Amino acid sequence: MDRYTLCLIRHADHFLLVNRQKRPAMGMWNGVGGKIEPCETPEAAVIRETFEETGITLTSVTPKGIVRLHGKETSGMYLYLADLEDRPFPTPVMTVEGILDWKALDWILDDDNMGIISNLRHYLPVVLSTEHPLLHDFHYDGHTITAYETHELIES
Repeated sequence: MDRYTLCLIRHADHFLLVNRQKRPAMGMWNGVGGKIEPCETPEAAVIRETFEETGITLTSVTPKGIVRLHGKETSGMYLYLADLEDRPFPTPVMTVEGILDWKALDWILDDDNMGIISNLRHYLPVVLSTEHPLLHDFHYDGHTITAYETHELIES
């Protein structure tokens, strides 16, 4: 069910986001990530996907939980946070995935910002204020969030 990864790359109070050029979430700013390949762990996948989409080689990531999306179908993403001491390249920069750019936390969370993927402004403050990974459950009607809940993750 959870076949994807998403990485929030942070430097100080800015996050490296991608404005996606293709589906899903075309035209929206979001973290980087993608599909988990067969026999690949979620952590290995997020490190690989981050390199493929940004050229950044991460040496460590912090697991922050799972974002689960319930709509016509249910899908999920393993969520990670990566902290960088330096910005590895100037932005904005165009990539195959879209435009990469560093965005300030206040800009991301601004209620008037219509270009951010809608669930990010819900779970990002929780991710930044909570040490333990959580399950972030989003329910949708089309593209509209109808409910958001967090739950403790139960180890399996």
